[in-house]
Amino acid sequence: MVHALRQIHQGLTPGGILLDVHPEPVNSRIEVWQGDRVHELGEVNQDEDHREIEDARSRLELLIDECLFGVEATDYFELREHHDSLGSWREKWAREDYRLVAPPGMFESADELLSTGGGELVIREQVRATRLRRLES
Repeated sequence: MVHALRQIHQGLTPGGILLDVHPEPVNSRIEVWQGDRVHELGEVNQDEDHREIEDARSRLELLIDECLFGVEATDYFELREHHDSLGSWREKWAREDYRLVAPPGMFESADELLSTGGGELVIREQVRATRLRRLES
């Protein structure tokens, strides 16, 4: 990854911008929304993905420490992902190779709520976006 970031640095003109957007290393919250009711089902454990996020951040920090990039701004936001079924959410996570561990009964509760009362499954994920400027090297 450091090699790729160095290549990005070389490809950017001086003063060029790199936008780094990735999830925060915190567990996603799972909810079922049915009209005005929100059923909070809990969090999924994503420790393995969190280690990868923290590793990527430390590699980017190396290049910031080398004065290849300067941090201009950082912002945090919540990404809400909506699914009409548990199956569509599970398919997406399998395709994207997310690794998670759900508390016992979470999937069953979501499936029961959605099949009996409709609504949507909502995954709430915290995200960080950082704008980095290419510095002269």
